[in-house]
Order: sequence, then C-alpha cells, then structure tokens
Amino acid sequence: MNTAPENMSSRTAAAWIVVLTVLGGATGFAWGGPFLAVACGLSLGSGGAVGAVLSRRRMVGADRESRGKDAVPGDADGAAEMMILGIHAYKVSVFPLAGPGAVTPAERMARREDAYRLTAADRLTHHVREAAAATLEAIDGGSEPAALSAVENLMEAVQEQRCDR
Repeated sequence: MNTAPENMSSRTAAAWIVVLTVLGGATGFAWGGPFLAVACGLSLGSGGAVGAVLSRRRMVGADRESRGKDAVPGDADGAAEMMILGIHAYKVSVFPLAGPGAVTPAERMARREDAYRLTAADRLTHHVREAAAATLEAIDGGSEPAALSAVENLMEAVQEQRCDR
C-alpha cells in the first residue's frame, strides 16, 4: 500500500465525495422526492470533487516545495552528536572497564553496526566523516591509546564544525 501524502489525500477525498453525494441525495429525497435527491446528490458530490482537486493540488505543491528546502540549521550538529554517542558505545564495548568478558560478541557487533551506520549519515561534513572513519579504524585495530587519541580528534572535528557555523 502506497502511503505517500498525495495518495492518502486521494483516498480521503474520494471518501468525502461519496459521503457528500449520499448526504446530498438523502437530504434532497427528504425535501422533495427522487428528482431533488439526484440534483442535490450531484451538486454536493461535484462540489466536493472540485474542492478535493483544488486542495490536493495545493498540498502536493507544498510537499514538493518542502522537499527542495535545505536541512534545518543544527541538523548536522545533532547528527554529529549521535554519531559520537554511537562511536563511544562501540569503544566501550571493545574496551570494557569490567574486563574482556564483560560484553558479549553479539552486543559488540550490534554496537559496531550502529556506529558505522551513524557515521554514514548524509548530514555530516566530509571532515567529520574522515575523523569518524579514523576513529572506527583505531577501535577496530584494538589499540586503546590509539582509539582514545582518535576519539579526541573526532571531538575536535565536531567542535570545528560547530564553530564554522
């Protein structure tokens, strides 16, 4: 089922047109018989159809217009913060404070996948992505001092990104 806004609007508009036609027919029949029922049903149904077409055009135009706009200011900062949290979670699972057996391999792999997925976000700048890739490489390498240094470099890159705006 296609749930795009313009398709949902078509279904909703069709339902309103049917409801208006039936209500117009029932009202016309109550006022003056079958001829007036047909006339009222057709007039209300056609009025609903014209209104639905006009409102749908407006909604689809607004939707297309909003798709072309740039991301919200601060969106890249939020994506960078989420990426840092994901990378820290992965780092903690690779170098746990409680010892090597504290984190299961399945949890470590899940955190690794999350960190890589967050690093691939489109909203991140190229400089931040490079620093994140270096950080993930250092964590995957298994050297804790190198990973800590890479995390510091990543945080500096994110801070520079914030200051550039």
